[in-house]
Amino acid sequence: MPWLKLLKRDSVPWLLDPENPSVRFLALRDIFKKPPAILEVEQQRIREWPAVQEIFQHWNRYNFWGRMYAPYYGGPVGNFGTLYLFAQLGAPLYPELEPVCENLLDIGRFEDGRFVPEMHRAAPWLCYTGMALRLLYHFGYGADSRVISTHAALLHTILFRPELLACPMLGGLCRSGLVKALDALIHVPPLQRTGDNAAAIETLGEMLVMHAYDWGAQDADWLAATFPRYYDADILELCHVLAQTDYRTQPRFEELVQRMLTLQNEQGRWRKLRATPVFPIERIQHPSRWLTYEAVHTLTLTYGDTIYAP
Repeated sequence: MPWLKLLKRDSVPWLLDPENPSVRFLALRDIFKKPPAILEVEQQRIREWPAVQEIFQHWNRYNFWGRMYAPYYGGPVGNFGTLYLFAQLGAPLYPELEPVCENLLDIGRFEDGRFVPEMHRAAPWLCYTGMALRLLYHFGYGADSRVISTHAALLHTILFRPELLACPMLGGLCRSGLVKALDALIHVPPLQRTGDNAAAIETLGEMLVMHAYDWGAQDADWLAATFPRYYDADILELCHVLAQTDYRTQPRFEELVQRMLTLQNEQGRWRKLRATPVFPIERIQHPSRWLTYEAVHTLTLTYGDTIYAP
């Protein structure tokens, strides 16, 4: 396992601690490649986690975690943000989540396919559309006609209207939005992975890999990884998403991975470096199991996807 030599110390067993059933499930699925029967049991344990049970205590049948008529209200602690959180945790589609997904599809999506808050309807907002598709694919909505329509609209924008990829609020290209959109495209259900989908992945991957990152100034905040995320991305998410594409073989991607490796501590773990407004299970400046899982999974994909065996 050549990737293991890139860790200052083997941190994989630390990821299996039942203290964090989310990371344990993700590690068993992606690093240990356990069979579905075992994974189903492990995934269900996420619901038993007191931290997750506390979230459901704030759910109600009328407004869920925010406002039924405004899916994006509340940002990361509202309905849309909570769905995205559960997708990041690897949670299955709990009964309470299904009406929230339907509400997002009915109210949070414009007729042209974009998922975007009403106040920003004139903007492309790749971040929201990418996040929405990612969570809807995770929860099994890939065959929904509304999701298929959004996927088609996103492909059209990437391949034929690249000028719309710019974010009006930033006055230019939003790389966080590109990461979110790419994350959605690599999780498109197999039956929908057309040639256009592959071409769009190549387009976004090229833009992200070939960007001249300025780690000492303009892009310094990308080195401050955190979890859970909202519309901002960081180098751990960037590498983890790109590693799931063919760009993992490119020399420029190797440079990104090497930068990621400099952030590990002497125990081969990655620290959480930014505060999160929701689900603060891990403390700032302390090792993060989620970030370490992402880094290790990135390494296995890049340097040999061999099943971990102590």
